Amino acid sequence: MRTFKILFVGLGNMGFHMAGYLSKNKNLKLFVFNRTKSVELEWKKKFSAESYNFKNDIEFDFIISCLKDDHAVNSFFNKFLISSNFHKNSIIIDHSTISLRQIDLLSRLFIKRKIKFLDAPITGGEEGAKKGSLSVMVGGNKSIFNKSKRIISTYSKSITHMGKLGSGQLTKFTNQILICGILYSISEAYLFSKKNKLDQKKIFNAIKNGAANSWQFTNRYPTLTKNKFNFGFSTELMTKDLSYVLQQAKKVKLNLKLTKSVFNKYKSLQSTIYKKYDTSSIVKSFNDQ
Repeated sequence: MRTFKILFVGLGNMGFHMAGYLSKNKNLKLFVFNRTKSVELEWKKKFSAESYNFKNDIEFDFIISCLKDDHAVNSFFNKFLISSNFHKNSIIIDHSTISLRQIDLLSRLFIKRKIKFLDAPITGGEEGAKKGSLSVMVGGNKSIFNKSKRIISTYSKSITHMGKLGSGQLTKFTNQILICGILYSISEAYLFSKKNKLDQKKIFNAIKNGAANSWQFTNRYPTLTKNKFNFGFSTELMTKDLSYVLQQAKKVKLNLKLTKSVFNKYKSLQSTIYKKYDTSSIVKSFNDQ
């Protein structure tokens, strides 16, 4: 069986574990790159791969990125594309959540160099990354998707081809609309029940097996009631994602009132300690909490 040469870029909360799963695949020769080298060194204490430095004498079959935002994606690929570390059949799989404008920009850059490209944002949280059970929503050419599916399945449970390039991001935007709405309602439900002096443990037990249950309720309501918010995906990242959602909504002339309201609440947390805390800390943006 052919050994694929893979570069994984971005060892953040999600990418750290995703690259870990790739490192265990004996049919892959893995290289890793992270802007903060201390994180890369920490990763290499747990897993095995070579470091990438833009000067390596290797042409990668797959370049997989999981980066923070448009700027981070631009910063890496503008430098990578002047290297000689790719060939005419190389495939870039970008798991970042970025704007559609950035997708268009990347697409033009990659076409000039005849590199194949899939936009493939992920959902499932840090816990999903740890378990290798992420859901991946992919936009791009179907044959390129089929060639990449086996690699993506190394660290994911569900992989769905959504259609043309950009449809992966649009699906992730839809996912974020749903999550932010659920967390908004969870916050209001908590404040309402607390104000009416209901036992929070009993509230949780009464609701968790009913129609109002969800992953967010099961996993975040108990931690929220204990004033604990250190569980992965940050309000900073959600604010960024929702800004992309609202950009696209404006473009198609759609007024997403709830999403705007939630975005403003998350935005208000960006000058506080809750910038780096998980998304359930939206409750701290309510005046009545």
